[in-house]
Amino acid sequence: MAKKDIGNLKIIRSVELVPSRTSSLSDIIDAGNLLADLSDMFTAPENPRGLPGIDPVIALYEATRNNNIIPMPHITPRDKNALFIRSQAITAMKFGINHFFVIGGDPISPDANSKEVREIDVMETITEINQSRKLIKSRDGDQSEIVIGSAINPYRSNEEEIALKKMEHGSRLFISQIIFDPQLLEKEWIKKRNFKIMAGFMAIRKKSQVDFAEKLHINMSAEVREKFQYSDDIESTSRRVILETFDSLKGYVDGIHIMPLGHNNLAKDILECI
Repeated sequence: MAKKDIGNLKIIRSVELVPSRTSSLSDIIDAGNLLADLSDMFTAPENPRGLPGIDPVIALYEATRNNNIIPMPHITPRDKNALFIRSQAITAMKFGINHFFVIGGDPISPDANSKEVREIDVMETITEINQSRKLIKSRDGDQSEIVIGSAINPYRSNEEEIALKKMEHGSRLFISQIIFDPQLLEKEWIKKRNFKIMAGFMAIRKKSQVDFAEKLHINMSAEVREKFQYSDDIESTSRRVILETFDSLKGYVDGIHIMPLGHNNLAKDILECI
């Protein structure tokens, strides 16, 4: 089944799927079925929190092979050398996956009893994946291009310069780190963009996640924090905050990326309102 073309979408609706640690793939398949009519793209993290997990290429192949959703696995140089990154890109393309989200990756957990590799950095990883297309012999009519996405960190003062370098290496779209304040993306250089960008949101289900978000250095205004603090229905409050923030960003972003931390029904509730 031919996948959607991000370049032709007016609003990109994306969800990060976090596969469970069960021995079956049923959760990832169920997520694909649940969100199939509401999403344009799925991403999946690679060894989130620096702990071992299923390869995101395999996870997203299973989640999207029977629907018209773009799979965009996370690829990080944290755990791999350049050879493995090329091999991973080739494997993905063999499975019909040609979108990749290149990110540095969470620090490795002490519980993993392992060391970071990082033979190459994020910029070099973008280049390696772009060049890996040349390692596969094209068949007649096979003209699919590689699309590479990267993160935008709206909390850094020099992010415009960093984003430009990522584009020079081959990134074509961006997903912002988690925001609750639209002003973080209401920048003139973003408004005048020649790239696609999605606003990233964490869907909050319980009050303890507000503290967790702040431990991740995610800015939350006192007004937003109070909305969660005094809420009798955290999920509804989360949906409202996300939708209000996204609505404020019209003209600055091309889509929305929901990180529901495995609680995909909450992502469904949010996307039904887009």
